[in-house]
Amino acid sequence: MSDFIHTFLFGENPIAVNDGVISAFMDMDAEKEGWVGIPHGGIGMGAILDLLTGIGGTVPDSVPVPYPMTCAFRMGGAEARGGDRVTVSVKPSGEKMTGQILVQGARMPYISAEISCNGEAAATDDYTRSYVPDGFSRIEGRMQHLPHYLNCFVCGVDRRLPGLKRRFHLWESDAGRVACAFAGFNEADHDTFFRFSRNGVVHPMALLAVLDETMGWGGFFAAGHGGVSVRLNYHFLRELRVDEKLVFFARGEKVMGRIDKRMFFWASGCGVVVKEDGSFEKVAESSGQWYAMAALTEQMQRELIPEALTRKTFDLVTA
Repeated sequence: MSDFIHTFLFGENPIAVNDGVISAFMDMDAEKEGWVGIPHGGIGMGAILDLLTGIGGTVPDSVPVPYPMTCAFRMGGAEARGGDRVTVSVKPSGEKMTGQILVQGARMPYISAEISCNGEAAATDDYTRSYVPDGFSRIEGRMQHLPHYLNCFVCGVDRRLPGLKRRFHLWESDAGRVACAFAGFNEADHDTFFRFSRNGVVHPMALLAVLDETMGWGGFFAAGHGGVSVRLNYHFLRELRVDEKLVFFARGEKVMGRIDKRMFFWASGCGVVVKEDGSFEKVAESSGQWYAMAALTEQMQRELIPEALTRKTFDLVTA
Protein backbone atom coordinates (compact mmCIF):
# COMPACT_ATOMS: atom_id res chain seq x y z
CA MET A 1 0.00 0.00 0.00
CA SER A 2 1.39 3.42 -0.95
CA ASP A 3 2.01 6.08 1.68
CA PHE A 4 1.79 9.89 1.62
CA ILE A 5 5.17 10.47 -0.05
CA HIS A 6 4.67 7.77 -2.66
CA THR A 7 1.21 9.16 -3.48
CA PHE A 8 2.56 12.72 -3.58
CA LEU A 9 5.20 11.67 -6.13
CA PHE A 10 3.49 9.05 -8.24
CA GLY A 11 -0.23 9.31 -7.50
CA GLU A 12 -1.91 6.03 -8.36
CA ASN A 13 0.63 5.17 -11.07
CA PRO A 14 1.96 1.64 -10.50
CA ILE A 15 5.58 0.64 -10.01
CA ALA A 16 6.99 -1.55 -12.79
CA VAL A 17 10.03 -3.82 -12.55
CA ASN A 18 11.44 -5.08 -15.86
CA ASP A 19 14.89 -6.56 -16.48
CA GLY A 20 16.22 -5.01 -13.28
CA VAL A 21 14.88 -1.52 -14.09
CA ILE A 22 12.33 -0.02 -11.69
CA SER A 23 10.06 2.67 -13.18
CA ALA A 24 6.88 4.67 -12.66
CA PHE A 25 5.06 7.55 -14.31
CA MET A 26 5.03 10.89 -12.49
CA ASP A 27 2.70 13.75 -13.40
CA MET A 28 4.16 17.24 -13.03
CA ASP A 29 1.05 18.78 -11.52
CA ALA A 30 0.72 21.96 -9.44
CA GLU A 31 1.95 20.13 -6.32
CA LYS A 32 5.39 19.89 -7.89
CA GLU A 33 5.94 23.52 -8.91
CA GLY A 34 9.17 25.39 -8.15
CA TRP A 35 9.72 28.30 -10.51
CA VAL A 36 6.33 29.40 -11.85
CA GLY A 37 5.24 26.74 -14.34
CA ILE A 38 8.39 24.65 -13.81
CA PRO A 39 8.64 21.53 -11.59
CA HIS A 40 11.01 21.80 -8.65
CA GLY A 41 14.19 19.83 -9.29
CA GLY A 42 14.23 18.59 -5.71
CA ILE A 43 11.07 16.60 -6.37
CA GLY A 44 12.55 14.88 -9.40
CA MET A 45 15.73 14.04 -7.52
CA GLY A 46 13.65 12.78 -4.60
CA ALA A 47 11.54 10.59 -6.89
CA ILE A 48 14.67 8.90 -8.24
CA LEU A 49 15.88 8.15 -4.71
CA ASP A 50 12.43 6.96 -3.67
CA LEU A 51 12.42 4.29 -6.37
CA LEU A 52 16.10 3.50 -6.02
CA THR A 53 16.15 2.91 -2.31
CA GLY A 54 12.71 1.40 -2.02
CA ILE A 55 12.11 3.45 1.11
CA GLY A 56 8.77 2.46 2.53
CA GLY A 57 8.69 -0.90 0.80
CA THR A 58 7.19 0.43 -2.43
CA VAL A 59 9.34 -1.98 -4.45
CA PRO A 60 9.33 -5.71 -3.71
CA ASP A 61 12.54 -7.09 -2.18
CA SER A 62 14.15 -3.65 -2.08
CA VAL A 63 16.72 -2.72 0.53
CA PRO A 64 17.19 0.90 1.70
CA VAL A 65 20.54 2.35 0.72
CA PRO A 66 22.90 2.71 3.70
CA TYR A 67 24.54 5.97 4.67
CA PRO A 68 26.83 7.69 3.85
CA MET A 69 25.31 8.25 0.41
CA THR A 70 26.66 10.31 -2.48
CA CYS A 71 24.37 11.63 -5.23
CA ALA A 72 25.40 13.29 -8.49
CA PHE A 73 22.57 14.78 -10.58
CA ARG A 74 22.74 16.28 -14.06
CA MET A 75 19.93 18.40 -15.47
CA GLY A 76 19.03 20.08 -18.72
CA GLY A 77 19.05 17.40 -21.40
CA ALA A 78 15.35 18.17 -21.89
CA GLU A 79 13.04 20.67 -20.24
CA ALA A 80 10.13 19.66 -18.01
CA ARG A 81 7.13 21.92 -17.66
CA GLY A 82 4.07 21.94 -15.46
CA GLY A 83 1.53 19.45 -16.79
CA ASP A 84 4.10 17.10 -18.34
CA ARG A 85 4.04 13.37 -17.70
CA VAL A 86 7.49 11.90 -17.11
CA THR A 87 8.91 8.43 -16.57
CA VAL A 88 11.15 7.96 -13.54
CA SER A 89 13.41 4.91 -13.88
CA VAL A 90 16.26 3.52 -11.81
CA LYS A 91 18.63 0.60 -11.97
CA PRO A 92 19.99 -0.69 -8.66
CA SER A 93 23.38 -2.34 -9.18
CA GLY A 94 25.24 -2.71 -5.92
CA GLU A 95 27.25 0.23 -4.66
CA LYS A 96 26.85 2.26 -7.88
CA MET A 97 23.28 2.91 -9.01
CA THR A 98 21.77 5.02 -11.76
CA GLY A 99 18.50 6.74 -12.46
CA GLN A 100 16.86 9.15 -14.87
CA ILE A 101 13.69 11.10 -15.59
CA LEU A 102 12.48 11.26 -19.18
CA VAL A 103 9.77 13.64 -20.37
CA GLN A 104 7.32 11.86 -22.67
CA GLY A 105 8.37 12.46 -26.26
CA ALA A 106 11.88 13.64 -25.36
CA ARG A 107 15.07 11.85 -26.39
CA MET A 108 17.35 13.18 -23.63
CA PRO A 109 16.73 12.86 -19.87
CA TYR A 110 15.40 15.79 -17.90
CA ILE A 111 17.46 14.54 -14.91
CA SER A 112 20.08 11.80 -14.74
CA ALA A 113 21.64 10.48 -11.54
CA GLU A 114 24.47 8.39 -10.17
CA ILE A 115 24.17 7.20 -6.58
CA SER A 116 27.02 5.70 -4.58
CA CYS A 117 26.95 4.05 -1.17
CA ASN A 118 30.58 3.01 -0.90
CA GLY A 119 31.51 5.70 1.59
CA GLU A 120 33.36 7.91 -0.89
CA ALA A 121 32.99 11.66 -0.34
CA ALA A 122 31.05 13.63 -2.92
CA ALA A 123 32.83 16.08 -5.18
CA THR A 124 31.28 18.97 -3.26
CA ASP A 125 34.41 21.07 -2.53
CA ASP A 126 34.69 21.97 1.13
CA TYR A 127 33.99 25.69 0.80
CA THR A 128 31.60 25.51 3.74
CA ARG A 129 34.45 25.22 6.21
CA SER A 130 35.12 28.94 5.74
CA TYR A 131 31.59 30.23 6.35
CA VAL A 132 29.67 27.81 8.57
CA PRO A 133 30.01 28.90 12.22
CA ASP A 134 30.66 26.54 15.08
CA GLY A 135 27.32 27.06 16.78
CA PHE A 136 23.83 28.49 16.68
CA SER A 137 24.64 31.51 18.86
CA ARG A 138 26.71 32.99 16.00
CA ILE A 139 23.64 33.39 13.77
CA GLU A 140 20.74 33.71 16.19
CA GLY A 141 18.87 36.98 15.68
CA ARG A 142 21.16 38.07 12.83
CA MET A 143 19.04 37.05 9.83
CA GLN A 144 17.36 39.17 7.17
CA HIS A 145 14.19 37.67 5.71
CA LEU A 146 14.06 36.87 1.99
CA PRO A 147 10.92 36.90 -0.18
CA HIS A 148 9.13 33.74 -1.31
CA TYR A 149 6.92 32.38 -4.06
CA LEU A 150 3.21 31.76 -3.66
CA ASN A 151 3.14 28.13 -4.82
CA CYS A 152 6.73 26.83 -4.74
CA PHE A 153 7.06 23.33 -3.23
CA VAL A 154 9.93 24.55 -1.03
CA CYS A 155 9.28 28.24 -0.27
CA GLY A 156 5.53 28.55 -0.85
CA VAL A 157 4.76 29.22 2.80
CA ASP A 158 1.12 30.14 2.07
CA ARG A 159 0.36 27.51 -0.55
CA ARG A 160 -2.63 25.24 0.06
CA LEU A 161 -0.99 22.12 -1.35
CA PRO A 162 1.41 19.96 0.70
CA GLY A 163 4.89 21.42 0.70
CA LEU A 164 7.99 22.09 2.75
CA LYS A 165 7.01 25.75 3.39
CA ARG A 166 10.53 26.94 4.23
CA ARG A 167 11.43 30.58 4.74
CA PHE A 168 14.85 31.69 3.54
CA HIS A 169 17.14 34.22 5.15
CA LEU A 170 20.32 36.17 4.48
CA TRP A 171 23.18 36.16 6.95
CA GLU A 172 25.81 38.85 6.35
CA SER A 173 28.76 36.83 7.63
CA ASP A 174 32.43 37.74 7.79
CA ALA A 175 32.91 35.34 4.85
CA GLY A 176 30.29 37.01 2.67
CA ARG A 177 26.57 36.72 2.10
CA VAL A 178 25.24 33.34 3.21
CA ALA A 179 21.70 32.07 2.56
CA CYS A 180 20.08 30.07 5.35
CA ALA A 181 16.97 28.02 6.05
CA PHE A 182 15.75 26.20 9.15
CA ALA A 183 13.66 23.18 10.10
CA GLY A 184 12.60 21.64 13.38
CA PHE A 185 12.35 24.82 15.43
CA ASN A 186 8.54 24.93 15.72
CA GLU A 187 5.59 22.55 15.94
CA ALA A 188 4.18 23.65 12.58
CA ASP A 189 7.04 21.80 10.86
CA HIS A 190 5.27 18.51 11.61
CA ASP A 191 2.68 19.44 8.98
CA THR A 192 5.22 20.71 6.46
CA PHE A 193 8.91 19.69 6.42
CA PHE A 194 8.56 16.63 8.66
CA ARG A 195 5.46 15.46 6.84
CA PHE A 196 7.92 14.25 4.22
CA SER A 197 9.27 11.42 6.38
CA ARG A 198 8.81 7.70 6.93
CA ASN A 199 9.17 5.77 10.15
CA GLY A 200 10.66 8.80 11.86
CA VAL A 201 13.31 9.39 9.16
CA VAL A 202 13.28 12.53 6.99
CA HIS A 203 12.90 11.64 3.31
CA PRO A 204 15.94 12.62 1.16
CA MET A 205 13.62 14.66 -1.11
CA ALA A 206 13.17 17.27 1.62
CA LEU A 207 16.92 17.67 2.06
CA LEU A 208 17.68 17.67 -1.67
CA ALA A 209 15.06 20.33 -2.34
CA VAL A 210 15.95 22.67 0.54
CA LEU A 211 19.68 22.48 -0.16
CA ASP A 212 19.04 23.09 -3.87
CA GLU A 213 17.02 26.21 -3.11
CA THR A 214 19.38 27.48 -0.41
CA MET A 215 22.29 27.18 -2.85
CA GLY A 216 20.17 28.92 -5.49
CA TRP A 217 19.77 31.88 -3.15
CA GLY A 218 23.49 31.79 -2.33
CA GLY A 219 24.29 31.91 -6.04
CA PHE A 220 21.81 34.74 -6.56
CA PHE A 221 23.73 36.92 -4.13
CA ALA A 222 26.91 36.26 -6.11
CA ALA A 223 25.49 36.60 -9.62
CA GLY A 224 22.50 38.90 -9.14
CA HIS A 225 20.36 36.56 -11.22
CA GLY A 226 18.18 33.48 -10.88
CA GLY A 227 19.13 30.27 -12.61
CA VAL A 228 18.23 26.67 -13.34
CA SER A 229 20.27 23.82 -11.90
CA VAL A 230 22.77 22.18 -14.24
CA ARG A 231 24.74 19.94 -11.87
CA LEU A 232 24.11 19.12 -8.23
CA ASN A 233 26.27 16.97 -5.94
CA TYR A 234 25.25 15.81 -2.48
CA HIS A 235 26.87 13.81 0.27
CA PHE A 236 24.60 12.62 3.08
CA LEU A 237 26.53 11.47 6.12
CA ARG A 238 23.67 9.91 8.06
CA GLU A 239 19.89 9.67 8.19
CA LEU A 240 18.01 12.55 9.78
CA ARG A 241 15.31 11.99 12.36
CA VAL A 242 12.04 13.84 12.72
CA ASP A 243 12.31 16.66 15.28
CA GLU A 244 16.05 17.17 14.88
CA LYS A 245 16.80 20.88 14.55
CA LEU A 246 18.38 21.65 11.19
CA VAL A 247 20.08 24.67 9.70
CA PHE A 248 20.93 24.87 5.99
CA PHE A 249 23.72 27.18 4.79
CA ALA A 250 24.81 28.12 1.25
CA ARG A 251 27.04 30.66 -0.46
CA GLY A 252 27.75 31.59 -4.07
CA GLU A 253 31.32 30.67 -5.00
CA LYS A 254 31.99 31.71 -8.59
CA VAL A 255 30.35 33.48 -11.53
CA MET A 256 31.37 33.20 -15.18
CA GLY A 257 29.99 34.96 -18.23
CA ARG A 258 27.46 37.72 -18.83
CA ILE A 259 23.69 37.54 -18.56
CA ASP A 260 23.24 39.04 -22.06
CA LYS A 261 25.35 36.22 -23.49
CA ARG A 262 25.86 33.15 -21.32
CA MET A 263 26.26 33.12 -17.54
CA PHE A 264 26.87 30.34 -15.02
CA PHE A 265 27.26 30.47 -11.27
CA TRP A 266 28.43 27.96 -8.71
CA ALA A 267 27.38 27.56 -5.08
CA SER A 268 28.12 25.32 -2.12
CA GLY A 269 25.98 24.36 0.85
CA CYS A 270 25.48 22.07 3.79
CA GLY A 271 22.98 20.97 6.39
CA VAL A 272 23.81 20.83 10.09
CA VAL A 273 22.01 19.46 13.12
CA VAL A 274 21.89 21.74 16.14
CA LYS A 275 22.96 19.72 19.17
CA GLU A 276 21.73 20.32 22.72
CA ASP A 277 24.68 22.58 23.56
CA GLY A 278 24.05 24.69 20.43
CA SER A 279 27.02 23.34 18.49
CA PHE A 280 26.65 22.05 14.94
CA GLU A 281 27.01 18.56 13.52
CA LYS A 282 27.37 18.57 9.73
CA VAL A 283 25.10 15.90 8.23
CA ALA A 284 24.96 16.86 4.55
CA GLU A 285 27.20 18.62 2.03
CA SER A 286 26.31 19.93 -1.40
CA SER A 287 27.58 21.93 -4.35
CA GLY A 288 26.24 22.81 -7.76
CA GLN A 289 26.28 24.77 -10.98
CA TRP A 290 23.44 26.92 -12.34
CA TYR A 291 22.66 28.47 -15.72
CA ALA A 292 21.59 32.06 -15.08
CA MET A 293 18.62 33.33 -17.08
CA ALA A 294 17.37 36.90 -17.39
CA ALA A 295 13.81 35.59 -17.74
CA LEU A 296 14.02 33.95 -14.31
CA THR A 297 15.45 37.10 -12.75
CA GLU A 298 12.50 39.04 -14.18
CA GLN A 299 10.15 36.37 -12.84
CA MET A 300 11.65 36.79 -9.37
CA GLN A 301 11.10 40.53 -9.50
CA ARG A 302 7.51 40.02 -10.65
CA GLU A 303 6.37 36.98 -8.64
CA LEU A 304 8.25 36.96 -5.32
CA ILE A 305 6.27 38.24 -2.36
CA PRO A 306 5.99 40.45 -0.40
CA GLU A 307 6.83 43.11 -2.97
CA ALA A 308 8.65 45.41 -0.53
CA LEU A 309 10.96 42.59 0.58
CA THR A 310 11.64 41.67 -3.05
CA ARG A 311 12.73 45.24 -3.79
CA LYS A 312 14.95 45.27 -0.71
CA THR A 313 16.58 41.97 -1.73
CA PHE A 314 17.31 43.15 -5.26
CA ASP A 315 18.69 46.42 -3.92
CA LEU A 316 21.35 44.38 -2.11
CA VAL A 317 22.67 42.84 -5.33
CA THR A 318 22.47 45.99 -7.45
CA ALA A 319 24.04 48.40 -4.94
